[in-house]
Order: sequence, then C-alpha cells, then structure tokens
Amino acid sequence: MNTNTNTNTNTPLPIKKLYILLISCALIIVSTSLEVMFRVKDLSLFSQWIIDNQITGDSSVYLNQYVSVCLSAFFTKIIIPVTFGIYTYIAYIKIRINQLYVFIWTVLNLGGLAYIVVEWQLGSVFFYLSILGYVVMLFTLLSLIDLIQEYKSK
Repeated sequence: MNTNTNTNTNTPLPIKKLYILLISCALIIVSTSLEVMFRVKDLSLFSQWIIDNQITGDSSVYLNQYVSVCLSAFFTKIIIPVTFGIYTYIAYIKIRINQLYVFIWTVLNLGGLAYIVVEWQLGSVFFYLSILGYVVMLFTLLSLIDLIQEYKSK
C-alpha cells in the first residue's frame, strides 16, 4: 500500500500580498534607478564628488570612476529588492511561504533599508520613495506571520 501523501505545510501566498510585495520592490528599483540616472547626468554632483574626495588635477579623467562608483552603489541598493521580487514570485507559483521565508527576508530588507537610510539624502524625493517601498514591504512581510499561523491552525 502506497501512503505517499504530500504533506506540504507551507502556506500559499495570497495574490493581494504578492502584488503589494512586487509593487514595493518595483518602487524601490525604479526610484533607485532614477536617482542614479540623475546623479550620473548632473555635472554639479560630479563636481561636488570631486570636492568631497579632495581630487586634484584634471577632473575629466575621473568621470569614468565617478560613473563606476555610482553604478556600484546602484547595484548594491537593488540586489535585495530584485532577488526578493524573483523569490517571492517563485514562492507564489511553486514553493509557498513559511516563517523562515518571513524571517530571512525581513532581516535582509531591514539591511537594505538601513543601507538607504545611512546615506541620509533628505533633499532627494527618491530617498523617501525607497524608504516608503521598504516600509510597505516590511509591514506586508510581517503581516504574513499571522496568515501562516492561521493556515497552520486549520
């Protein structure tokens, strides 16, 4: 007698929560992308970077370095939302979610939020949009704990 039953105790991710999480990821990625685009294109910000780093000599030589620094910071800012968005979609389609999912992604997203906050760019609207995206994402993630516990009690 074959008693092979699928005892998947993971909770299915509701479509509404999926959309909220993916829209939050998209908000962070788009706002960070626009911020980097404006930063790289603005010569006054490049000049300020030259002054802040006390670079002397011909500043046009350092333009490629400036662009590389901005793009490296861009990549480190979006790697967490990108991987979170992809993993969340896969969790919705195939693997479902559990408390470990909530814990790991809450910690990683708190780290991403801390990285954004440490820059402290109060004059940038993109700074506030990124923080808004992270806050919505974190509250939605934490609300999944109740959903998981309710699913397990059934």
